[in-house]
Amino acid sequence: MKKFLILVVIILFSCKNESQSIDLSRINISYQERDAATGWKRVLLITPNKWGFINDNNEIMIPFEYDFVNPFENGLAYAKNHGKEFFITTKNLKLTGDYEEAGIFTFGLAPVSKNKKWGFIDETGKLVIPMLYDSVEYFTQNGLSAVKRNGKSGFIDKQGHEIIPVIYEMVKGEQLDDIVIVRKNYKWAFFDNFGKQLTDFLYNDVQRAWKGDDTTFFGNGPASVKVNGKHVFLHKNMQPAFADLKFDSATSFDSNRNAIVMKDEKFGILKNDGKFVIPIQYTAIENYNSNGNPNPNFYLLTKGNRYALLNSELRKVAESAEDSFNITFSNQKKYISFKNFNNKFGVVNQQGKIQVPFLYDENLYFDGNIFSIAKRNNKQGIIDINNKELIPLKYRSVSQIDDKDLMLFVLSDSKEEKIVNLSNKVILSGYNQIQSVFNQPLKFIVKKSNKFGIVDLDNKIILPIEYDAISNWTEYGPKTSKFIVKNGKTGLIDENTFKITVPPVYDEFKYINGLIFAKKDDKAGIIDEQGKVICPFIFDQIIPNLLDVHDFKADKIRIYAKKGKNYFQINYTGKILKSNISLPEVLKQTNIPEPPPPPRPNK
Repeated sequence: MKKFLILVVIILFSCKNESQSIDLSRINISYQERDAATGWKRVLLITPNKWGFINDNNEIMIPFEYDFVNPFENGLAYAKNHGKEFFITTKNLKLTGDYEEAGIFTFGLAPVSKNKKWGFIDETGKLVIPMLYDSVEYFTQNGLSAVKRNGKSGFIDKQGHEIIPVIYEMVKGEQLDDIVIVRKNYKWAFFDNFGKQLTDFLYNDVQRAWKGDDTTFFGNGPASVKVNGKHVFLHKNMQPAFADLKFDSATSFDSNRNAIVMKDEKFGILKNDGKFVIPIQYTAIENYNSNGNPNPNFYLLTKGNRYALLNSELRKVAESAEDSFNITFSNQKKYISFKNFNNKFGVVNQQGKIQVPFLYDENLYFDGNIFSIAKRNNKQGIIDINNKELIPLKYRSVSQIDDKDLMLFVLSDSKEEKIVNLSNKVILSGYNQIQSVFNQPLKFIVKKSNKFGIVDLDNKIILPIEYDAISNWTEYGPKTSKFIVKNGKTGLIDENTFKITVPPVYDEFKYINGLIFAKKDDKAGIIDEQGKVICPFIFDQIIPNLLDVHDFKADKIRIYAKKGKNYFQINYTGKILKSNISLPEVLKQTNIPEPPPPPRPNK
């Protein structure tokens, strides 16, 4: 990672104002990818031609002001602007100091490292805690950070004072507590945030709990601890909470103040007052959260071959012979779609009241909309959350067009496909097949009389309906083009304008990593994605080493060619690098399995 010796500068910006002035529509996005460290999207816009980051709600997290920016790694992203290079943090703080890594700010301080040692800077960029530690944790509301030095752990405060000496095996603190835990000889003890020891080193384990988005030991009630092989609960005053209750396993109390407990391989649920609300008699009990939320909205109970779903109030809302319950939303309300014991799907609300009768062949997914595609008696249509048919259930298939502003659907039956809106008004019809263009969902590859073309939503012809095939998205396909086939010959069109860039005149056409190995009039050559001839069509056959060509980082690409009875090694321009090569040597150098070509979905 590069280093710079300049002062730290903070740039403030308003995401809200920028969101209003920046076009984040798909057509204005030149490139985007998911950032593994933040979960945001790293995006290059067409206008302005700048990089930035957005979240899944299209809110701007890092403004579009950079000529280039890397993904985040260890809290930093390399950035470049106006010829200057520097690092930015996830708060868009531009760090041009001599730091190798940085973390996020909490309670006014952020961790930074140099030479594998960590300290803290304040929001002006000033180093306020020296780089003394091998690792550090973020500060929490108790005013402490867990740190490690020379294999030992302890806690420091925001002034850098060691509140709990850095001499222990391990330490942990949670976000909502003023009590921390410290481990010695593989046993945990409790300390307060002033460094006072509250218990002996007695506990094999102390369970973390969640309260909202924050972690805690005691925020939801007594803490779950393990001592002498059994799980018990401990009050914040360090006294046993329920003296007579010991378990083989026990979770902490969750945000609903419930703990799942297990004894003699049976499960139940305990309230934080020590009363059982679900007796210990079930094969299994677990939090049921489709998105991994640590604050459970539902609990899944298993007993034999039956599964029950309880809501946060522990009321049974669904029961099935399968353990799959689809949590879905409509009109900002939460519902559950599942299969009943008659093998039919329906929907209930969070109190278990039937909302959509159990009549359907497949799960219903409202996913925040007022509608769901539904299937009954092998026919599809669309219903609303009150089971009203918005589009009759009489079609072979129904699919929604991927456009956030319009609710449009492709309906397919045995004769034709058509596009309708949610009122079942026909928008586009008259074709045997209609398929949204991958990167422009309101443009359509259509099929009529076994020929393909491209039209828009107003049925204006963009590409004449005269082709044998037109590709849509292909995994190993060209970066900015789509394949077209006419009279058995292959070419390319631009994926945005749909203009022909490579006429369909080639008998063979293999795209590999920016190069097209083609054949025309029984002669082989190489062209690029714009149709420019790179290697003249003078060979009988061109055989690339696929491992080299697929590898973006390959320094040299081994390409072999046949002319008459002779084999050569050539470069991509056709220059002969080596002559008098035997066929066995060519086969040895190129006999690498090629990934199968992706199917053309509309052929």
